[in-house]
Amino acid sequence: MASKKWIYYGFFFCLLIHALFLALGGAVAAPAGKELPAAAGREKGNTREAAPPVAVPVDYRVLGCVLPLTGSFAPYGNRALDTIILAAGLFEQSKRSPVKLLIEDSQSRPEKVKAAVAKLARAGVIAIIGSLGSEEAQAAAEEAQRLKVSLLTLTQKEGITNAGHYVFRNYLTGSQQVKTLANYARVNLPLRRFAVLHPEDDYAKEMVKLFEKEIGLRQGRVVWVQSYKSEQKDFSEEVRKLASETEVARNSGTLFGQPAARSFDFDALFIPDSGSAVKLIAAQLAFHEVRRIHLLGLNGWHSQALLSLEKDYLEKTFFTDGFFVDSPQAIDFVEAFYTAYGREPDVMEAEVFDSAGMAVKIILEKKGETRDKFREALAGLKDYPGVTGRTSFSATRDAEKEAFVLMVKGGKVVQVK
Repeated sequence: MASKKWIYYGFFFCLLIHALFLALGGAVAAPAGKELPAAAGREKGNTREAAPPVAVPVDYRVLGCVLPLTGSFAPYGNRALDTIILAAGLFEQSKRSPVKLLIEDSQSRPEKVKAAVAKLARAGVIAIIGSLGSEEAQAAAEEAQRLKVSLLTLTQKEGITNAGHYVFRNYLTGSQQVKTLANYARVNLPLRRFAVLHPEDDYAKEMVKLFEKEIGLRQGRVVWVQSYKSEQKDFSEEVRKLASETEVARNSGTLFGQPAARSFDFDALFIPDSGSAVKLIAAQLAFHEVRRIHLLGLNGWHSQALLSLEKDYLEKTFFTDGFFVDSPQAIDFVEAFYTAYGREPDVMEAEVFDSAGMAVKIILEKKGETRDKFREALAGLKDYPGVTGRTSFSATRDAEKEAFVLMVKGGKVVQVK
């Protein structure tokens, strides 16, 4: 890790740069076709949406960003902006980055997004990064496609790229996580029969459908499924039901003076919920003697709560995530981020860093000097060496990458794939 001296310098330099963006919030965008300074701010107030001129002068060095910098989602938007600034190379004192940023604030309001995208398009940006949230991202996608400017969205919303061929998404989806998890469970562990316990929300229900599909494609079988209320804290009834409905004949006799262990008709339990919920469920599993099984989950499990699971489950617990701070490809990014901001990045910031990094790569290599050429270069990226893994884009412009498979070992989370 960098020395404390440089960490402090980087941290305060970051605050200064971000403060300049915010302080210049009322600045008017530079005339189309002219170079925009890296610290150019976003405009505030109402902006009347209008289609750009037929021919808009475009500066291939200028990236637009539409982010919620005020309003309810401001904490996420400002963290994303910090990460984009880092990816653009604005902290590198050894060389001056040619990349310029033009920022628009969506104010955490979907109805403001289209006007913000249109304004950036008129200002001559080569491409746009944003926005956060399903509704904002959908509005941004529709407007970017209408204006024929590439958009890198930052959302898990399924089908977002259906808006058109100028819309890309580099963000790990639930379906990608489930596919990676199912493959690891069947091929690497390998397990055959699965039970599912899930909350009654739309996301979890969709993950269960995908899990059943992916397990079936790999000749596995889901033998039991049960739901529970989303905010539930007591899982005794659900686990009792799981135990009674899946138990096979208990072995008679004793083993080393103890009753023989109960056996069940499944190898693993899939729980698409949070780490805190898994901790409560695991306690009930232990109480009802449901042992010698694996626990499987998604990135919602990645929390300190998971580290306090009972010993019987800790080293048979596997889950996916889109980023792991201790992975080899993340070392430089984590150090640079910590130097700049005094903390470790999370998965959202890692995804944003890779999205901005792809755009910066195209700019620096001068492969996208027009909007059409930029779109073609982005679509043609293969195995981009991102901090979230090697990334390419599919025919539908969704990022193709594998999720990380993680487990708890030796009292900490470690990467197994």
